[in-house]
Amino acid sequence: MALHEIIQTKKVSILGNEIITKHKFIKYTPTTINSYVPESGVVSQASRLFKYDFEHPYMGPTLHISNGKKYLLPMWKEVHPETTYKDINWIRPEKVEVKEKGTWKFESSSDPNSFYFVRQNGTKLSCTCPGTFRAKDRRCKHIKQVEKEISK
Repeated sequence: MALHEIIQTKKVSILGNEIITKHKFIKYTPTTINSYVPESGVVSQASRLFKYDFEHPYMGPTLHISNGKKYLLPMWKEVHPETTYKDINWIRPEKVEVKEKGTWKFESSSDPNSFYFVRQNGTKLSCTCPGTFRAKDRRCKHIKQVEKEISK
């Protein structure tokens, strides 16, 4: 069971002038496209397997029948009545993983047995020391030291 897009080129004679027209339509074929018989006056015919492109960042495609018509949700795009989920090409958004680039360990100056860690995620630096929350710009002395080290 598949949907095929059929492109037919016809020659039509209007007032003695030959006009070439192209028609595109979707045909449901339970076996193969070769079972389709073209209309009279067709000059050329091409076909390809057809899939509806669906791109949504949060949810997958859903088919809904309303008033005898079939729709692709959530965008309410009307589709062929014989459309199945196999006829939909779900383009999933790529997941962007932020890898931890580096970790720096600093010993506390007030407590020698305590350590603070500066971690780099992408371009952002974060520190586990309480000085981060005290600083107006949220950059403690450890973050400033790491920034100097990175910029070298």
